[in-house]
Amino acid sequence: MDWKAALAELRAQLPPEGGKGTQRGSLRWLEAQMRERGANPASLRNIVYRNVGTPADKAALSAILSELAAEVGGTLALPAPPVSAALPDELELLGRSKKRVFKQFMAGVRAGRAPKLVVAGRRGAGKTVLLGQLEQSLGSLNVPIKRLNLSGDALEIWPAPAAQGRSFAALAARQYEAARRALPASGVLLLRVTADLNFGGDPPRLPDGTPTSAAVWAYEAFWRSAPPQVALLLALEDAAQWPSSAPSVTELRPPTPTEARAYLMQTLGVNREAADALVRETGRDLDRLTLLTGAAGHAAQLLGDPEVRRLAAALATLNLAPRSGGAEAYPSEVWQAALGRRVETLPLHVRSQLLRQEGGWLPTPALRGAAAELPAGAWREAAQKLVAEGPSGGLGGAVKPYWFAAVVALGQWPTLLGHLAHDPDDARFLPPLWPAIRASAPVGPREMLARFVVNHHAGRGEYHDPRARDALFSLLESEQESVRVWARVKLAESSVDAGNFAAAGEQLAHKDVQQIFAEAKPDPWTLSARSDALLVQAALARWQGDKEAATRAVSDPRTAQSGPRARLWRGLIAKDAGRWQDALENLEAVPPSSPLLSARALYQEGDLRLRLGQPTAALSALTDAAQRLEAAGGSAEELARILARAATAQRRLGRPAEGLALLERALALLPAESRQRHDGVPRARLLSEGLPILLALNQPEAALTQAAQALALLDLPGPRRAEAEYRTRRTHYRVALAYLTRGVGLPYLQPFAGAERDHPDLAYARTLLDHLLTRPTGSSDREQVLTFDMWLSRALVEVEPKTALAHIARALDMTDHPYAETQARAIRAEAYLRAGQPEAALSEINRAHALLRRVQVGLSGQHEADSGLAAQLLALEARATIEGGLTTLLWVRDMLQDPALHAFRAGVWRDTGHALERHARQIGGNADWASEILNQFLPEAAHLPMRPADKLMAMEAGKKVK
Repeated sequence: MDWKAALAELRAQLPPEGGKGTQRGSLRWLEAQMRERGANPASLRNIVYRNVGTPADKAALSAILSELAAEVGGTLALPAPPVSAALPDELELLGRSKKRVFKQFMAGVRAGRAPKLVVAGRRGAGKTVLLGQLEQSLGSLNVPIKRLNLSGDALEIWPAPAAQGRSFAALAARQYEAARRALPASGVLLLRVTADLNFGGDPPRLPDGTPTSAAVWAYEAFWRSAPPQVALLLALEDAAQWPSSAPSVTELRPPTPTEARAYLMQTLGVNREAADALVRETGRDLDRLTLLTGAAGHAAQLLGDPEVRRLAAALATLNLAPRSGGAEAYPSEVWQAALGRRVETLPLHVRSQLLRQEGGWLPTPALRGAAAELPAGAWREAAQKLVAEGPSGGLGGAVKPYWFAAVVALGQWPTLLGHLAHDPDDARFLPPLWPAIRASAPVGPREMLARFVVNHHAGRGEYHDPRARDALFSLLESEQESVRVWARVKLAESSVDAGNFAAAGEQLAHKDVQQIFAEAKPDPWTLSARSDALLVQAALARWQGDKEAATRAVSDPRTAQSGPRARLWRGLIAKDAGRWQDALENLEAVPPSSPLLSARALYQEGDLRLRLGQPTAALSALTDAAQRLEAAGGSAEELARILARAATAQRRLGRPAEGLALLERALALLPAESRQRHDGVPRARLLSEGLPILLALNQPEAALTQAAQALALLDLPGPRRAEAEYRTRRTHYRVALAYLTRGVGLPYLQPFAGAERDHPDLAYARTLLDHLLTRPTGSSDREQVLTFDMWLSRALVEVEPKTALAHIARALDMTDHPYAETQARAIRAEAYLRAGQPEAALSEINRAHALLRRVQVGLSGQHEADSGLAAQLLALEARATIEGGLTTLLWVRDMLQDPALHAFRAGVWRDTGHALERHARQIGGNADWASEILNQFLPEAAHLPMRPADKLMAMEAGKKVK
């Protein structure tokens, strides 16, 4: 059976899975498997369809197919694998002289002698191939083998730079001592020496210090000095000046065009024309030919080619940067930065060491092995080239992690600090490099970089990250007092973040911290510590509900040292204090050049616009915030919080399904199984915020299940107890909303009507809300907002309209902006309608419309007001004027032409239809009145066997806007 038939038989036995290109046994899957095993994936199709390929590639494919057959419990008849042992060792040497040297040297070693031969040939003649073939074949003889490649700076034996100020004779002595140390005591030495050999820039020298050629130096240092029992093959690039008294040199020549063409056709399975083209491109260079065909298996053989060596050095430079997975491709622009040229412009034999993948180039296993075998420091030139490009030199952001790693490895601390001073948000690339920084940087740069590491993690709320803690405690150990004080302020900041306000207060009260406020000539560390300490004071006051103290702290001119961060905090405090315009001005002043801070400012702006009744503008700000945060490498917790708030904006816009998708994306960022052991608050917050979305989808049972999950997380012991207690109260409130939703039988989506008849769920919701409203709460802004929402919900669950009106009055007393008052007056109008007072309801509706117009023009400019609340007012007005019959229905239809109300059409028509039926009953139980009105409004629905309300829903709710 041939390869093609065997593969077809195997595919028929494999179960289907995945999509195109992912099925086990597909050609694409087989190529990936061959790549993983070090085989050449490009040879797959030649093997399957033409039975052409190297023995190693065929053996790899045979093993893969046999394993697949075993998986399905069968066997597979495959073509017999080629027997490598039957092939001559010198098969790929291409040339009589190389084969003669190979046989002569092998025969001598096999006979127990120590042959010494010297060969020479220009680059590409096959010296590296000959050495590699000998090394591979000698491996079976159980003799010690040492292989040296002395090229360029001779780093394999000369890792240190040449000493300055010494005599030439002393320099020569050091060279010969290096060679003596490199000589083995026995076995085989395979030595390649190129014409550009030098020792840290110093030329090869004779023992008296006279400069000489690489060939003569190799003769003196190795040929004459090698112990008699050492077999030596010396391969020279240029045999000029080789001593005439020494053994003769065997000249090696590149393969002939015919030899090269035949070799390529056999190993690659290409036709004559393609082989000729490849021969022309490689210039009959045997080293390049073997690289091209993947026959170069030894690192030394790859590193023998200068251009491949540069590629390996570039890879070693890229490997300096921590990576999430070794099998990922390196981006194209990263290779370009390290090489100084695009990968596509590399010679073919060099480019063959890279595999093209989406987004970049993946090094072959052979190239990875070669990079690992490079002498110490061989990466420096590529690293310097990468650093010279710079992270802002027109290259993409993908270069930055590699740029940072190269700068740290080279120890270019001023360059690194200068860049971070210009782009402080790029400190996100430092944490993985912190161990190397701590081990190698001098004290001054190390402390400055530790500060960047701490600030980066602090900005993400990751105060307990091991690298952040290590950097912070390294600063606490500083000999400089102002550095230690700065670190102490950061500890206070971390305590605030953890909700441990008492500890934060104690840390700020420390005498060393208090002293910085009286410092007459503060240094930069003290200036920063003082600014941060004021912001911590503001945060403490904010959580304690002391808006005046918080405002004083952030308004202190000394906070200007914190730049955009101070602006963000001023916006936060102004938002809490109800100074909306001031809050927005400060939030908008946070520049996009600080992506993390500007993302947080946009999040706060979105939250503020949601609160003030502008959900469309809020969603835009929140979407922008999420995009900036992701681009800046923000934390998963912070991104999840933004997405959850955007989900709420979608719900308010009448799109709960889109909101649920966003919430699920947020929850996936903080999966239950990976949450921090002692902090369930972040995920609980998401679960709690998602409850109204589930209720808008009319899923109260799912909401109750999710509430139970959130409360279980909030009940865990942890650092953020104050936050957990607030989230617990908020979740209890949302549990009451679930019972309200189930009790009235409506989705929790505008327009939403209060209870007209009692229900056990409504009774239980009243109990929950009464308990929450009688408990003492804090005076913070968010506690007041929560209490306001509770009073409005308490009115909705109250069946008795007069009692509901009393609860609404409590809410109205708390209103501090037009949107809150609009909400309260809309619910008051609904209570008046339930009380049978349509005139009073209309008065409230008119007042609410006026307030909603103020919402629309609030906060610097005109923005779309809450369309859900507008739909609520429309439905209320329809209920209040339903006695107008056809006129009211036509007016509702006309109003619903507004695209902003389209998401709420079903609810408006539902409430209008119920009002139509209710009014028919009130005028004497005359159901025909409602039917007559509806037949005039929807004559095409006269035949439908439905109630009037359901006809309206069926015929009008889904209509497109004209």
